[in-house]
Amino acid sequence: MALFDIFKKRKEKERFDKKEKLKVDIPEETKEEKTGALKKASAFAGSKIIIKPHIAEKSTMLNEKGVYVFKVKPDANKVMVRQEIKKMYGKAPVKINIVNLPSKKVFIRGKHGVKSGFKKAVVYFKKGEKIEIT
Repeated sequence: MALFDIFKKRKEKERFDKKEKLKVDIPEETKEEKTGALKKASAFAGSKIIIKPHIAEKSTMLNEKGVYVFKVKPDANKVMVRQEIKKMYGKAPVKINIVNLPSKKVFIRGKHGVKSGFKKAVVYFKKGEKIEIT
């Protein structure tokens, strides 16, 4: 069996050498661009209450009417969500509804599992007032 280990180690070394040859230094400009993109994507990372916008067919249709849907932390309430929206976007919402969606049992590919539930906040703004969700 030790004989096969030698071949295995040799293949791993060849694979490692190929990866090293393919590595190319990335210019500084593209590194900065990538970090900028990461900062944009993690706009909700600084938020303690709002996790991310909830993007679904119904919520995108509501966006046209000035209604936005966000996934929020399980311990969030309307007051916390209102303060966080005001801090992030600088606009005060008119009304906020909170919906607690329970977890669901699923059966996929012969296995039982649980689809995790979450809490979402439906945020209403004045007519014509819009915010930019990134």
